[in-house]
Amino acid sequence: MAKILNIASHFPKAKITNEDLNKNFENWTPEKIFNKTGIKNRAKSADGETAADLAIIAAEKVFKLSNISRDQIDMLIFVTQTQNQCLPTSACEIHNHLGLRTGCGAFDVNQGCTGYIYGLFLAKKILDNKSIRNVLLLTGDTYTKIIDENNANVATLFGDGASATIVSSSIPNECIGGFEFGTDGSKSNLLRCDYAGFKKSIKDWDSLFMDGANILTFTLSAVPKAINTYLENTNSSLEDYDFVIMHQANKFILERLYKKLGITDKGIIDLEEYGNTVSSSIPIALEKYINNDNKKVLNILLVGFGVGLSWGVTSIKV
Repeated sequence: MAKILNIASHFPKAKITNEDLNKNFENWTPEKIFNKTGIKNRAKSADGETAADLAIIAAEKVFKLSNISRDQIDMLIFVTQTQNQCLPTSACEIHNHLGLRTGCGAFDVNQGCTGYIYGLFLAKKILDNKSIRNVLLLTGDTYTKIIDENNANVATLFGDGASATIVSSSIPNECIGGFEFGTDGSKSNLLRCDYAGFKKSIKDWDSLFMDGANILTFTLSAVPKAINTYLENTNSSLEDYDFVIMHQANKFILERLYKKLGITDKGIIDLEEYGNTVSSSIPIALEKYINNDNKKVLNILLVGFGVGLSWGVTSIKV
């Protein structure tokens, strides 16, 4: 049995405002940027401040919220595409900074916008091992470090941030549902970055590239199909869910998806103050529902989509 116990998020102090962006993109007024993206501010990590640093602080926050102590963590998963270095894994360094016990496993997962769904899947399967009771699932990315600040297509969207989730088997009832995954690797070049890779020489590395138009086309086609497949496989319907939380790509995409699915009343949009935080966007939007004392059980559908191009769907009860 697996349940999300607590979630905490953390963001760098510095902000990139729409007014800041307008200085680089004169044709993009602050109002135009907000209307197109739904974003007013994006957190920006400092020089030398990494995704792992942000995740460590998020983890410290979640321990303060939870009845589970760091000594009770049996596995650490860190989902990131902006790791500290090629090796060792950032998870091992985070393990040391948090002072987790040596009997705790730790590994990185290179996944982007669908990363939290993959992380929950791994956590749930790992908890099937009777010797493991508690998993610390961390997400974090610092996309502002891999962005060309003169490229409006990406500079207006992405912000830095991290999240920490404690997933436990100490609850008698199953609270994380089944999963639906998919990949269209033929479109992997639509969102890519060479940094920290060895396909090219370092001198030839290119910053983050995104083909927004084709990603939108992919998203509007693949995501509703994936959701419908999930609903069929779980013998459920959208009416069964109180909220739907998708990867917070941008307001325009989310509004189109929610309208197409007929769930504008329950589809969550929560990126105004953070921007697109990649693997952290779903847990950031989910945080307030997990940590509040709800008077009733909430059934929430979670949907990730993006880099890969990939998608993933699951559901939780909180």
